[in-house]
Amino acid sequence: MALLFLDGFDHYATADVTKKWTSQSNTTIDASNGRRSGGALAGNIGASSNVIKTLSSASASFVVGAAIKLGAAVTLAIDLFRLFDAGTLQCGVKINPDLTLSVHRNNTVLTSGTSVTSLSVGTWAYIEFKVTIADSIGAGSCKVRINGVDVITVATSQDTKNSSNASANQVSIGGGSGGGAAGTLIDDFYICDQSGGSNNDFLGDCRIDTLFPNADGSNSDFTPSTGSTHYTLVDEATPNTSDYVESSTVSHKDTWAFQNLSAITGTIYGVQVCSAALKDDAGARSIANTVKSSATNADGATQALSTSQVYYMDVWATDPNTAAAWTESAVNSAEFGVKVAA
Repeated sequence: MALLFLDGFDHYATADVTKKWTSQSNTTIDASNGRRSGGALAGNIGASSNVIKTLSSASASFVVGAAIKLGAAVTLAIDLFRLFDAGTLQCGVKINPDLTLSVHRNNTVLTSGTSVTSLSVGTWAYIEFKVTIADSIGAGSCKVRINGVDVITVATSQDTKNSSNASANQVSIGGGSGGGAAGTLIDDFYICDQSGGSNNDFLGDCRIDTLFPNADGSNSDFTPSTGSTHYTLVDEATPNTSDYVESSTVSHKDTWAFQNLSAITGTIYGVQVCSAALKDDAGARSIANTVKSSATNADGATQALSTSQVYYMDVWATDPNTAAAWTESAVNSAEFGVKVAA
């Protein structure tokens, strides 16, 4: 699977960041100042503010993209994206004091690794970083784009590998040892590896639409915490534990209809299902996200539950009913939900 993770920062509050990200430092969720009046990650992005996502497995090649709006001038170079091998920094992208970008290996800028094009404070820009981690990279395997235009193409035979492994399993926004940019906003973030036949290269300027349940679907096996309607107990914009649906019966499933997408003209690269869940007693219990598209049902990975509420996520890059890219009508008519897997 090439599309690994995405976040539009629209469906949780600051207190919930580590329910979706592995760790967080000095960042907040701004609920209304994202690119389209939705949420955004906010902070003094750089040394004092970051989020880190640990992936389920390591990969050698990545494409990372996000929209960024600098909130202040940069006095010391700040880290935008960084890739780690189990905590060891491999490589990343910095924003320089003149607002150009640089690609580095363990904080050493690579040959031909600095852009001429610069960012502007207070203006949204979509930045993408494509890289293969290796002792000697091939032609075109390390690039940076701003708003769909190549601004850095690192010279061949450069070293992007700092640890003993030619791979990474963690991606961060911000952090590092440089400066920061107060009031900076991040939105519409994605991570891809470069495997498979799709979503294995730059996706371009993407938007992430967050949809919430708006009706009960065709599966209602779980028990509501109150009343008889299921979707109203799981449709909050930020997760809670005051109302919910629950089940301890293996194979029980709850699915719900969701809000429609806004009218789109571009490609739908994938659908990520995010279920905030927990177990409330001792013993092992596992959950799986599930999709019903037309007459086709598809389950995500089986994931062990914790006694603390976190998000359990799966990405469907294609429509399970057609094995092709999602269409707007297919997303709008599909049901998404959860299943007791074990």
